[in-house]
Amino acid sequence: MMNEYPSGIYLAKVSEINSIYAIEKKCFPSRVAYSKSQLKRLILDNNSICLVEKNDEIIRAFIIIAYDFDSLIGHIETIDVDPDYQKQGIGLKLLKSAEIDMKLKGVGWSQLEVSEGNSSAIELYRKSGYKVKERIAYYYIFNHYNTRAALRMIKTL
Repeated sequence: MMNEYPSGIYLAKVSEINSIYAIEKKCFPSRVAYSKSQLKRLILDNNSICLVEKNDEIIRAFIIIAYDFDSLIGHIETIDVDPDYQKQGIGLKLLKSAEIDMKLKGVGWSQLEVSEGNSSAIELYRKSGYKVKERIAYYYIFNHYNTRAALRMIKTL
């Protein structure tokens, strides 16, 4: 399946956990960031995959997709682009790669939750064809981009 992804996108290896965790810590405050053990579990879990974007052997971004095989919905758990490499189309490339994976698994919809205050991520998702399904007032335990509210967004694949 690896050859189905765009150039530079690969399935993550557990040996890359330190690089993935470093990006997570750069992208999210510690109280809302995934822990290293949570990320490792998501990489190893049979119901999720982690794709990384690499350039010159440097991991610049990753996306984790979770699957509930009783459902036709794939769930984007998180997408992180190292702040040093943002605004270069990497996030869009990862989203498209996740959607390729979902389609290959027979999933009909992609769903995600995003902080209502994260305008750049919301713009990326809208540009990619995601539509707001609902607003969840207290999705986050802590403020995330100055709000605890999230938008649940969905896209038909």
